[in-house]
Amino acid sequence: MKKAIIIFFLFMAVGAVAYTLYNNKTEMNEAANLAMKSSEFISITTEKVAKKTVNRNFEANGVFEAHQELKLMSETSGSIVKILKKKGSYVKRGDLIVQIDDRLIRADYEIAKLNRDQAEKDLQRYANLAATDAITKKQYEENEKAFKIADAQFSALKKRLADTQITAPISGFINEDYYELGTLVSPGMPIADIINKNPLKLAVKVSESEIAKVKRGDMIPVEVNAINGQEFSGKVDFISDKADASFKYEVILEMTGKDADQIKAGMFGTAKFEFSQNEEVLQISRKSIVGSLKNPGVYLIEKGEAVYQPVTINTLDEGTVEVLEGLTEGQEVISSGLINIKEGTKVKVQ
Repeated sequence: MKKAIIIFFLFMAVGAVAYTLYNNKTEMNEAANLAMKSSEFISITTEKVAKKTVNRNFEANGVFEAHQELKLMSETSGSIVKILKKKGSYVKRGDLIVQIDDRLIRADYEIAKLNRDQAEKDLQRYANLAATDAITKKQYEENEKAFKIADAQFSALKKRLADTQITAPISGFINEDYYELGTLVSPGMPIADIINKNPLKLAVKVSESEIAKVKRGDMIPVEVNAINGQEFSGKVDFISDKADASFKYEVILEMTGKDADQIKAGMFGTAKFEFSQNEEVLQISRKSIVGSLKNPGVYLIEKGEAVYQPVTINTLDEGTVEVLEGLTEGQEVISSGLINIKEGTKVKVQ
């Protein structure tokens, strides 16, 4: 009797487990079916292609640069014995800045000059003798060779002597100097930094759509961040023919007017390009664009499915783009949920 009761409870336990497993399987199947039904489409939102008013004027920021800037180097060795210009001095091209001790080089130069002059006289005398066949051709050629050697030595020492006088290769201000009286210099050692900021230039970067409006010779208003309440002007002096990696083109403005002397190289400026009045263009949000700005596109909805549409755009401000080709006013494009969408994906507007 006791054994029969145990068997009965075992059958009851097995039945309970089987029933629970059956119910769990049913619930899992229902959940899977529900998931399959819910994955039949992706919830999205849309926006309409609409006409909006834009202003084609634009601004571009940049840094003012000197017209010329170089680091003057020594081409000889020796100690500085005379200083004529220091930091902050204005120099004209060819002005003497420092004099390096030239006593030894000058002595060698004078000897070389005497040797060269003597060799020239000897060559002339031998040329006269050769004309009367008083000497052989070989004797004349040896004297000609001696003159060329003496002349080359003289030219080399003349250059070395000139190198002891370090002069300004351009006109401008000495922005930094690296010498004192008695400083021992050597070839390649920096002597001074010279800056010629006349005329000063402002380099800015503009986009593909903006560059088409800029022309060489255009006069552009310019604001200097460090000089409040005053407006300057610059003339477009250079426009690059090729865009950089960010699809921007370089434009260089040459600053004009007497007040431009207030601007220092390294200051920040803003060029204000003003060309046209307000106009209406087709616009959509930047977030509705898929792909890169080089190969952009959007997704339309046809019969409940996403359809890819390539477009031509122009980037505007405030996160919007102008649609140049590919869409018409009133069309709806998918604006959210794009991460899971591809051609033919079933979608449902929320």
